[in-house]
Amino acid sequence: MYYFIKCFKNYANFNGRSSRKEFWYFLLYWCMLYLIVILIDRQIGYSFIDLKDLPFSDYLPIGKFYSDVGILIFFYRPLTIIPSFAVIVRRLHDMNLSGKWAYSFIIPPLGIILLFYLAKSGDKNANKYGDVPRE
Repeated sequence: MYYFIKCFKNYANFNGRSSRKEFWYFLLYWCMLYLIVILIDRQIGYSFIDLKDLPFSDYLPIGKFYSDVGILIFFYRPLTIIPSFAVIVRRLHDMNLSGKWAYSFIIPPLGIILLFYLAKSGDKNANKYGDVPRE
């Protein structure tokens, strides 16, 4: 949980580097919290958007699994997008890559490939983005 909170404290910090540990623990806790939010939203039973009713619903992969959007999900996703993007950029910096590669997460197949690439270890020495992360 430490890394999740750390990423939220650095939510607008797109400079520097993030270790693999920081990135993957952030992603783990983001997913766990997202599942809890979905479960709470389902228990509340109030959904104000049904993704299947939207004209572009065929192109939303999440709509095939969970189409009801409740108030908690509606607020959780936008609140976590900037910290998520920032930790991805810092992780790319750790591998001495430009943060512009993070835009590839917008296109699902490229995002999945990049996600596997982020498992690679970073530079062992300081690079143009900063010193080696401590953790």
